[in-house]
Amino acid sequence: MFSTLSGAIRRLSLALGAIAGAGTAVMMLTVVPDLFSRSFLGEAVYGMAETGIFLLVLIVFLALGAAQVRKEHFHVGVLETLISRDAARWLWALRYALSGLVCGVFTWYAARGAIDSTRSLEQSYAVIEYPIWPAKIVVAVGLLLLTVQFLMDLIDALTTPQYRPDGGHEGTPDHTGEAL
Repeated sequence: MFSTLSGAIRRLSLALGAIAGAGTAVMMLTVVPDLFSRSFLGEAVYGMAETGIFLLVLIVFLALGAAQVRKEHFHVGVLETLISRDAARWLWALRYALSGLVCGVFTWYAARGAIDSTRSLEQSYAVIEYPIWPAKIVVAVGLLLLTVQFLMDLIDALTTPQYRPDGGHEGTPDHTGEAL
């Protein structure tokens, strides 16, 4: 059952990572007309700056879980070369536990902020009225998926004797390349 749930969450994270990638293309489609309008017409396209900020939030936070699934987050692996494989496995378990704890605190805080913001339909009043609450929901969802991924990696590290953080160990299915 854990393997099925783990695979589903990993596929969800990868799908949201693909949406984040598409957000990059959408951001280009919003920046170019705004830049053209500013340069040649002397007038900004209203709402483009606010839309760009939302897209940046979407791009960064929806991609966090996918980056963890693919093990693309930055880490320094000097210590692993100096200790045994079993000790390295416990070190990775400790890293995942601490990362999950810290990320869980951030998730709790972001979720509370998203709930409060959604209840009040929080808006930004810069050039135009622009809703802030959807971006806060995206932050909370992205952090939640990252937290869950850290916890799944922790379970994987604790239950797989030949654990390697790159997923190349035996005994655990590799869900990173499965189709949606």
